[in-house]
Amino acid sequence: MRRIRVVFSIGAMHGGGSERQMLLLLRHLDRQQFEPLMYLVHKSGPLLDQVPSDVPVTSFDTRVTTSRIYFPGLMHSRRVWDYARFLHEVNADVSYDRTFLMTLISAAGAHKAGVPNVSTIVTDPETGFAPVAGRFQWFKRKILHRLYNNSAQVLAVSDGAREAAIRFYGIRQDRIATLQNGVDVDWIQQLATQAIQDVWWTGEKQVTTASRVFRIVTAGRLNQQKGFHLLIDAIADVRQEFQEIEFRLAILGDGPNRSNLEKQIVDLNLSETVHLTGFQENAIAWYRSADVFVLPSLVEGMPNVLLEAMACGTPVISSDCRSGPAEILDGGHFGNLVPAGSANELCNAITSMLLNPSQAQQRAAEAKTHVAQHWSAQAAARRLGQILKSCVRIETS
Repeated sequence: MRRIRVVFSIGAMHGGGSERQMLLLLRHLDRQQFEPLMYLVHKSGPLLDQVPSDVPVTSFDTRVTTSRIYFPGLMHSRRVWDYARFLHEVNADVSYDRTFLMTLISAAGAHKAGVPNVSTIVTDPETGFAPVAGRFQWFKRKILHRLYNNSAQVLAVSDGAREAAIRFYGIRQDRIATLQNGVDVDWIQQLATQAIQDVWWTGEKQVTTASRVFRIVTAGRLNQQKGFHLLIDAIADVRQEFQEIEFRLAILGDGPNRSNLEKQIVDLNLSETVHLTGFQENAIAWYRSADVFVLPSLVEGMPNVLLEAMACGTPVISSDCRSGPAEILDGGHFGNLVPAGSANELCNAITSMLLNPSQAQQRAAEAKTHVAQHWSAQAAARRLGQILKSCVRIETS
């Protein structure tokens, strides 16, 4: 019996949470039942080498010659048609995409090809849509309303994101469900043992005469929505309060807001305290070696980085976005939750952790166990497999 052929699609394999979650699903999807393939808009990104070797990767930019003719919507139309053509070429049974920008291409292409599609909403659209949607937002929202309601299944990564998507896009209640992200605890704990080749972070030599070093790490795409500017402000304040401690803040990732963050660091005289490290393949090892992981985001769906830090046994602080972190941290039981958008509250949370280290470590130990028991990558991939199979059965029955 032929395995179910499923095409996974996303824009590119950059270092974001959606790409990392797609890798996790590809690694754990049952190969006895499924034959996965990958379609990208751009065959690029630092995570491209981590795609499982049995998953063939193709992309729009390697299949279609760039046109010199510019006409509004022409490039999008070509991408939709190529995706539909690709689904026919590989005789796909079902299409799966992540992020609404990819849904605009892959769901439209799947509908043209007559292939059932499953689309995943990865953030709260009421706050996360506008900053990344670009031009013609009202039109894109209207198209997504139609695409989501015509899909075989829509998934949201958290209950909060699901409820927001119902309101924002007008998705029918029976069309959308929650499928939370998973983490591969064994894989994370293996990566956590890797060495970090950064003397500023690991070196025992201190820049100042401080009595101790306190290491803080965060990670994500360098854009305004991730709130790194707030964390930098918080570090400037907490450093003034605890002058006997040398603070080191490592911000892992790249993105369009890098130059603004660099200027902020210089203006606050934090060049020896805050480093923008760029993308790090062994990000997990950074989380494990930190005294605390901080997620200062203004908007989230279901942040993988928070789950990964918890799986390392590292204490965590997170902003309380409208969806995601509170569900992961059980309302603050497994880590500190602070109001989103407040540098002062981040400063207070770091201060509390400095003053109560034993409480932070106890929480971290409980969080590590909780993630292993309730956020299994294997369970997430199994559930997705069930959804993909049901969509194929519905469409072919």
